[in-house]
Order: sequence, then structure tokens, then C-alpha cells
Amino acid sequence: MKQVLLLFVLLCYTVTGKASTEIALESDSLIEVLQTLPHDTTRLNVLNQIIRIEQNNYQCIQYSDTLMKEAIQLGNDKYAGMAAYYHILYYYNRNNQDSVTKWLTIMEPYVRKSDLWNYFFDAKRFQIDLYTFNEQYELAINESQKMKQQASLINSNRGTIAAYQCLSNAYIGSQRWDKGIEALEAAYQMLTPTENPVVRISVLSQLVSVTKEKKDNKRLLKYLRELENTLHNHISANPSLKGGFADVYLFNELFYSYYYLNIHQPQQAYEHLIKSKEYLDENTYFMYKVLYFDTFARYYQATGAYQQASDYIDTTLTMLKKDFPSDYAEQLLEKARIWKQAGQSEKAIPMYEQALAIKDSAATELANNQMEQIQSKYNIDKTELEQKRENNKTQLTYLIFIFVILILLFIFMARLFIVRKALKYAENEIRKTTENVRKTNEIKNRFLSNMSYNIRTPLNNVVGFSQLIASDPDIDKEIRQEYSNIIHKSSEKLMRLVNDVLDLSRLEAQMMKFQLQDYDAIAICKEACYMAQMKNEKTGIKIEFSTETDAQIIHSDIARLTQALLSALVYPQEHRQARTIRFILSREENMLYFRISNSPLADHAFVSQETIIRHDINLLLLKHFGGNYLINNKTPEGPEIVFIYPIASESK
Repeated sequence: MKQVLLLFVLLCYTVTGKASTEIALESDSLIEVLQTLPHDTTRLNVLNQIIRIEQNNYQCIQYSDTLMKEAIQLGNDKYAGMAAYYHILYYYNRNNQDSVTKWLTIMEPYVRKSDLWNYFFDAKRFQIDLYTFNEQYELAINESQKMKQQASLINSNRGTIAAYQCLSNAYIGSQRWDKGIEALEAAYQMLTPTENPVVRISVLSQLVSVTKEKKDNKRLLKYLRELENTLHNHISANPSLKGGFADVYLFNELFYSYYYLNIHQPQQAYEHLIKSKEYLDENTYFMYKVLYFDTFARYYQATGAYQQASDYIDTTLTMLKKDFPSDYAEQLLEKARIWKQAGQSEKAIPMYEQALAIKDSAATELANNQMEQIQSKYNIDKTELEQKRENNKTQLTYLIFIFVILILLFIFMARLFIVRKALKYAENEIRKTTENVRKTNEIKNRFLSNMSYNIRTPLNNVVGFSQLIASDPDIDKEIRQEYSNIIHKSSEKLMRLVNDVLDLSRLEAQMMKFQLQDYDAIAICKEACYMAQMKNEKTGIKIEFSTETDAQIIHSDIARLTQALLSALVYPQEHRQARTIRFILSREENMLYFRISNSPLADHAFVSQETIIRHDINLLLLKHFGGNYLINNKTPEGPEIVFIYPIASESK
């Protein structure tokens, strides 16, 4: 996926990159002229031209610093804003997110004074693209929406297009393809006949990439032809820029090859592949080289030259292995398909297994990152909501005080008027509070919807290994049994995760139905230990249970309380490692303490979205019955979990 995102980013900003020898000579000439100029607007203009030429070199920063300093001295807000923009562009190309944010803050005041909004929205897009590339998708989506609102307020068509493109990148990066395509189509619809050609090329290139990924050949051809015409017209009007657009020409030819391969015309695809070589050199961006070798692999696969196709895939695998695990897995799957098509399933199966393992790992990591971002945003929104409520309470107190004074000053009719006004105000406050509650529920729903990423991991196992079994009827019996076991375990994990999410949702909404009864606490503990020993036969866990109190009757949902205790006595995931768990039941006043030392559930080595949800379920369950749930990671015997439950407690 990072390969696709990086292509999107490069398509937008490679067009200014490659300086020719003539441009280098022009830069030297301008530097000589600069030495003779006085400190005025002409000198600022020359500095600006030098920076545009040297923007890929470290000298860009030195000249940008000089431009910023002299522009401030002359009070020229336009060139001060441009100097900040060049800093942002330099640090963006080096993936320095903090420096981009810093210089964007510096740039904004000068933009407002000099109306450099097109440059500002380009710079803002740099920042958001870095968020997306660094997998901060929720932050990227939030910032893109703010950017769209800001562009709409000042009626900036270019800013709105850029915001839609950023939204598209973030949605596609987080696997929300439908929303990503919708945002990109919105950007395309906003293109006007007089739109900047570079912006049009950027949008069309993204559309070409997306339609290729979705295998929409009809639209792919449409956008390829439009991109080709736009490139031709732009370069015809500006011949000196052709070298800077070499990567875009390369991109266009390669995607023509993809199109003809998709419609089974390999000869025409090969003609475009040969033509693409004209634009390939040592300065070609990394991902375009990957794209080049991948296209050749698909061509040889289509023509039945499977060994040559595999060799080209090996090249892309070498290039992607270190920094792009998801794309490495996709290429590995492509290599497996090549050998499967060649009739050599024995070569394909290990590749399928390795690729699926990598994809599952990447999906889990992505889901965890998404969940952390959503939880962080949820906490921030919750804090803001609480602050608003406190402010509302303060305002309401002042209003009541004013009403009391008015009651003492005015006659009955005036008092009646004031009361009616107070009632109207209270009604508005209730509506505002209701709206705030609705927004809080929406945040919670987004939190639950993003659990799909954790669900996808076991689901991929079920689908992937089911397809392997279905696609190869001659597979060994032992391997088939192994795959069946994986499908079974993944299905169990999927059901457990779904049930936990549903339980958490019901507990938070206080809609959980309980089956209450009186039961002996010691008996509950022994039953939990017995169930844990059955599950721990192969894990190496040994449980030592003891009680420091006599029989105690508690009033609870015995099945759910037993399940909560059991979760602390077994490994939260498949694992085999010797471990001794001490389980002690004690009483303090009217509370029972279930102390479980060296619990795997509290061990940092097993932290995952499943364990986080289980902790939340246990906490809400215990609090519902008037108890508590504590985790202590600093005990000598290992991490400890304490279940606190009242004796003879009744449900709320």
C-alpha cells in the first residue's frame, strides 16, 4: 500500500525536480548577477529564481534563509511567504514532518497578508501527505477536512482540489477505497478548463493509479488518454520543462502497458514498455523503477515466459523488502501466481504462506496504529466536551443569579417574561447537550467500526487458506489438515473478538442482560481454575489456588464473572511457555479480593487490541456490580490483576 501512496505523492511533485546542464548554467549566471544587485525587490526576485532552480539541493535552504531575512527587512510579505514555502518543500522531500509543521506555522501570517493561498494549500498538502505516508490516517483525514473548509471560506478551487486529493490518499491508505475514489472523483469534477496543468496532471495520475488497482479498464483508458493530451499540450507550450516531466511520461507509458495487458494485447503492451525505456535513467525515482520491473514481469507472465517474469519479480522483491513489507507481500503473491499459472504449485504454496503471514502482520500493525489514533482523538474530543459542559454550567449559574436580581426589580409581568426567556434558553441548552451526546455516540461508533481491521486478520487467514485448499485439490492430507486447523483457530478467534466487542458495547450502553444468582465465591474460583487447567494442558501454565477466607456468598452473573476470572488464568493468544500463576481469594471488610499474580493478561508481552478490550470488559463488569478491577505491574511475582467484588452485592 505504501507503494501506491508514494506513487501518488511523487506524481504531484516530481515535475520540478531534474535540472539539466542548461539550468545549472542559468543558476550560475543568476548567482553572478545577484552579487551586483542592491537590496531591493529585484534582488528578492533573483533570489527566488535561484531557489526554484536549486530546490533539490541543500543550497536551497541557504538561499531561502537569505530570502526570508531580506524580505522581512524590506517588509515584503510575498517573498517572506515564498521563503517559508521553499523550506517546507525542502523538508517535505526529506520526510521531515516536524520541520514542515514548523515552517507552515511561520508561513501562514505572510500568506494572509500577501494572498499566497495557492502556495499555502500546496504546503498544507505536503504536511497532510506526510501524515498519510507515516500512517497517521485519522490525523490526515481530520486535517484534510479542515483544509477543505478553509479553502471553501476563501473560495479557493485549487485548495479544495488539494484537500480532496489528501482525503483520497488517507482513505486509500487506510483501505477505505470507496471513500478514497469518491474524494478523488470530487477533485476531478472541480477541474476547470483553465486549471493549472500541473494540478490536472496530478489528479489524472492519481485516477490512473486507482482505476488500475480496481481493474476498471474503461476508465483507465479514458484517464490515460486525458493525461497524455494534457502532458502533450503543457510541454508543447513549455518545451524546457520536458526533462522535469520524465517520470510522468514513464508513468503514462507503463500504465498504458498495464491497460493492454489487462485486455490481453501483450504486443501493444510491449511497444509501450519499449517506449518507456526512453524515460528511465539513474535519476528516476525509486517507485517508478519498481513499477517498471513489475510491468515487465506481468508482460512475460502474459506471454508464458514464466522464468523471465519470476526474475523481474525478484528484482522488485529485492527493492521492496526493507521498507515496504505490504508491497513486498503483494509482489510475493504475484510471484506465487506466476508459478501457479506455470503449473508448479509446489513452488507457489510456500510463497503464498509467506506472503499471507507478512500481510497479516502488516494488517495487525495498521489496525493497532489506527486504534491508537482513534482512541487518542476520542479522548481529546471527550475532554473538549467536558470542558464545554463545565462552561455551560458556569454560564447557567451566572444567568440564574441575574434572574434572581431581576425578580426583585420587576413586577410580575416582567418576572413572567424572564421565566419564559429562561425556559427558552434551557431548551436551547438541552438541544446543544443532545447534539453533543449524538456526536459522542458517533465517535464511539467510529471506534467500533475500526475494529474491522482487527477482524480482518483472522478473516484473511480463513479466506486465504480456504482458497489454497480449494485451488489445489491434490494437496497433501497433512498440509490440508494443517490449513484446516488454521481456519478453525482463526474462526474461533474471529468469533471471540466479535463477542468481546459486542459485550463491551452492551456494557458501555448499560444494556447487558445478566442472569443473577447467589453462589459461593470459593466454588467460582475452583471452577475457573479447573476450566483454565483444561485450556492450559499444552501451554505450560500451572495454577496455585489458595483461600484466606471461609465460604462467602455473592450475588452475580456467575457465568460472566467466571469468564472474567478465566481470562486472567490463560494466555490471551496461542503461546507455550512455562508460567506459575498464584490465585488467592481474601476478604477485607465487605469486599472479596481475587488476586491473580503473574497473570499473562497483564503481561506487556501480550498486549493487543483483544487484551485491551478484555480489560475494559472486566472493569465495566466489576463496576456494574459495585466492585473494581485493578492491574499492578510492579509486584515481585510478576504482573498482578485484582478483582474486587462486594459480598451479597445486587445489580444496579
